[in-house]
Amino acid sequence: MFDLLLQSDALSAVVAFILVLIPAVIIHEIGHFLTAKMAGITILEFGVGLPPRLVKLFTYKGTDYTLNWIPLGGFVRPLGEDVVRQMGTEAVDQDRKEAQARGIQRVMSVSEAPARSRIFFLAGGALANFLMAFVLFVLIALIGLPTIVGGRMNVLYVEPNSALAQAGLQDLDAIESINGETFFFSSELIDRLYALSGQPVTLTVRRAGDSEAHTVTVNLPSLSGSASEAVYPMIIGVVEDAPAGQVGLMPLDVITAFNGVPVNSNEALRDLTLEKRGEEVILTVQRGGETLEVPIVPRVTYPSDQGSMGIQLSGALTSIDEQLGLVYQDGAPQQAVVSMSMVDSVRYAWARMIDVLSTIASVPAQIINGTANGEDLRFASIVGISQVGGLFLQESIQRSQPTIIIEYIALISLVLGLTNLLPIPALDGGRILFVLIEVLRGRPIAPEREGMVHLVGLALLLSLMVVVMLNDIINPLTDLIR
Repeated sequence: MFDLLLQSDALSAVVAFILVLIPAVIIHEIGHFLTAKMAGITILEFGVGLPPRLVKLFTYKGTDYTLNWIPLGGFVRPLGEDVVRQMGTEAVDQDRKEAQARGIQRVMSVSEAPARSRIFFLAGGALANFLMAFVLFVLIALIGLPTIVGGRMNVLYVEPNSALAQAGLQDLDAIESINGETFFFSSELIDRLYALSGQPVTLTVRRAGDSEAHTVTVNLPSLSGSASEAVYPMIIGVVEDAPAGQVGLMPLDVITAFNGVPVNSNEALRDLTLEKRGEEVILTVQRGGETLEVPIVPRVTYPSDQGSMGIQLSGALTSIDEQLGLVYQDGAPQQAVVSMSMVDSVRYAWARMIDVLSTIASVPAQIINGTANGEDLRFASIVGISQVGGLFLQESIQRSQPTIIIEYIALISLVLGLTNLLPIPALDGGRILFVLIEVLRGRPIAPEREGMVHLVGLALLLSLMVVVMLNDIINPLTDLIR
């Protein structure tokens, strides 16, 4: 099954739809159901899926629990309400008789409930979505969060006659620990090697192209003094027809001096080069175990993407230790999934909720300031959400990290709850707005007028949904992510 999901984007999107959207919508409706019960509002039906009805499962305390044909979440049917509005007097009376026939003693429609109870009921779905997201974030932290547990040293060159090379260390190895202990920076590892001078040490090494870790046990030579702290720029790219290519500079060359002046940063090398454009200069270059003096004339004019010499420098500076026979850089950090305590998990969930909501709240200001990315503001339909969910599901399977898809489910639940609170007709927030207007003016707006507003809003929302869905089919959101 997992292999099929990895091979088929369509199948993974369908499974993601089932895992992501259906639970979020059902939880939303459960929120409405529970808050209605707490507010005393009569619920005639709680349905899983959307009508038409497939089967009535059972009736409990006057509420029918049903299974419906369209697998798009669920719904609640309060007394006297249809999809978005209060029904007419005749229909409400019919619902009231039906509720009483089921044995419900205290019957109350949404419109008969106090304003605060109606707001509580209408906001119940969003509150349930927020609670669902919070619980999922807690679960993620309990399972474990990716945490940096150490660093790596990338070995660019090891002197063939050195003790390290003779023990089995190779060029392009990545050292991850010494005597079973991790380190965060290469300088820490070098300091430990000097502190263990003359003693045997065991290095854990990750070799290029090999997923298994190796161990290298070396009897360290007697090292005098302390480790050198000097760092230098390293070339990672050369333009062939530029001065660097013409004089034979190569990737992995380390530039240690410019006209005899040591250079210990990329910026220092750039500044010295700009000062000497059009003049011949001598670069001192470390290439493996060789030290070369390379004459070169930096160009006065040059393409903006090449630089005066036509070299690309590594973002990480390079160190050379002559006693150990090593040329090395700081490598990518080591990460591990670390489980948090319950207390820390709750704190993490709360902080994550605040972070996501703050990010969403900042969008209007970004739009006004013109700093928002147009692609980030794109609406997504259930198709787009499922497409992206399929990618996260595949990544979750590939990396054996269920927290990836759980995080996505939590985010969608959070966004669903927040969206439903927007003061837009037909949404819960739109209906809450009408309740607030009623409180301010001291009397309700005519049900017919409110119902018309919600119907128009629903029609516009459905039209927008169709357009967005077509766009997600023609221009998949996954094309923007991959």
